[in-house]
Amino acid sequence: MRVPTRTGAGQLAEARRLLMTTYGPDGAPVTERRWVIRDGASALGILMPTASPLAGRLRAGSGILIGAAALRARAAFLDEESTVGYRTALIDKYGLTAVVMLARARLRHGPAGTVGVRLVLGAGDRGLMGRAWQPDWSYSVN
Repeated sequence: MRVPTRTGAGQLAEARRLLMTTYGPDGAPVTERRWVIRDGASALGILMPTASPLAGRLRAGSGILIGAAALRARAAFLDEESTVGYRTALIDKYGLTAVVMLARARLRHGPAGTVGVRLVLGAGDRGLMGRAWQPDWSYSVN
């Protein structure tokens, strides 16, 4: 029996959590799971602390792979008004659990301590790591 893969934005948004892979400064993959909501026809939304390591990697332009199908995406940080809309959508989807987690985040990070991030699927057409690394003349294995 073949298991269908989740590839569309709607199917990914129906999942309980979204599997995201970003890349650190040294090129090592970092995989995280985040609560996800749908934001339009070809985009997803996540909420994260403003000063989190994931937010830093996304601001630095790290490539993003989403799900087991390894879909590429581009991140866009939202303003405060849109972030409030994401909080409301998370509460609508996850219920009391989201209320408790958002209250905890507000106590830990303050009222402006979380930011909404819109993930546009299929927009990361450039390479994840940039151009291929080539050693210069002084490179030595030892």
